[in-house]
Amino acid sequence: MKTTMMQFRVAEDEKALIEKCAKKQGMTVSEYIRASLLMEMVIDGEVQALKIIGRTIGMKAMDALSRRLKTSPVVD
Repeated sequence: MKTTMMQFRVAEDEKALIEKCAKKQGMTVSEYIRASLLMEMVIDGEVQALKIIGRTIGMKAMDALSRRLKTSPVVD
């Protein structure tokens, strides 16, 4: 259950792009931003983010992450 709110400011063009991308993915803006941020954290090696993705976003996100890693593998 989501009980805490975060707010941040964006420029009008950023807002429009975020909304467009969220719609394209069939997600709300909140879902899209959370998924995008968590995916970046996973790519950066944050294990807790992977647990959150697995628990709250489910297999759709895991499949998307897998496709993204295949096209842009993480290199140390």
